[in-house]
Amino acid sequence: MMTQIKTMSEAGVFSMPLLRLLPVFLVAVLLVGTGCEEAVDPVLETDEAFTLYGYLDPSADMQAVRVFSIDGMLQNVQAVPLDASVRTINRATGEEVVWRDSIITYRDRTIGHIFHARFRAEHDTPYQLLATRSDGRSSSVDVRTPPDGEATISNIFSARSQVLVELAWSNVPRVIQAEVSYFVSVPFPDGTDTTTVRVDIKSARVAENSDNTWSVSILPSGDIGVIFSALQLQPGRDTVFLDNIEVRAFVTSEDWESPVGAFDPELLVQPGTFSNVDDGFGFVGGGYFDTFEFQLTDEVARNAGFSIR
Repeated sequence: MMTQIKTMSEAGVFSMPLLRLLPVFLVAVLLVGTGCEEAVDPVLETDEAFTLYGYLDPSADMQAVRVFSIDGMLQNVQAVPLDASVRTINRATGEEVVWRDSIITYRDRTIGHIFHARFRAEHDTPYQLLATRSDGRSSSVDVRTPPDGEATISNIFSARSQVLVELAWSNVPRVIQAEVSYFVSVPFPDGTDTTTVRVDIKSARVAENSDNTWSVSILPSGDIGVIFSALQLQPGRDTVFLDNIEVRAFVTSEDWESPVGAFDPELLVQPGTFSNVDDGFGFVGGGYFDTFEFQLTDEVARNAGFSIR
């Protein structure tokens, strides 16, 4: 279980459009694809032009996709512009957007090409992404962005030292991961005031329901132990007040489903294994983080182990 602590001054959105956080498994696929020599053989002697990884995000004003040329291995070593022209076409309106290349040097000195464009993709809309070489060879992918979902609290089970909160996301094709943030207040040692801290915990569980909704479950009574540990506090001695809870679910297009049953980067990075790119390799989907924020009643918060003001 991973945790991250932020004070409220640090908890604002950190804007890095070209390298913004992708879902965990997709980041792993990109990293493996950067330097994994096992990916060499399957792309030798092929007519495909590019490997593409990324997603169109209806919640963001900047879109970004990583592009690899297929030239023997998925590894760039020279900081020169890629022989690629990248554009998207909105299939519903015909609007065309040209993307720009950004050359990124990673810590291992390999080179990455992140193509980006400043526009907000529409929800539930078909797009085509095309990458074309100067010789006319191209790779393309058709993507439908997911609709704007709706989140509600479907159930709260509350008993002493056992609190379970279930949320339901409806009108969405798929939810593949979720995480929870607890905003808590901790008194100063002298008791004069409190400081508010955000603790991020990757403990939410995702499941598909029989009515085609998606369930995200969190266990505040279990997460409180992680919160005390992360803040280096001791239950029974130190006071922690719960202000509110934020759950972020990554909503995706219908085709975002692993063919191997799990998002194992060692398997999915192999060209053609997890791919929806025509005349190329890789995967480009539609996705966005949908956020739902709520508060627990004093009784439920107390049952979870938090102090009450």
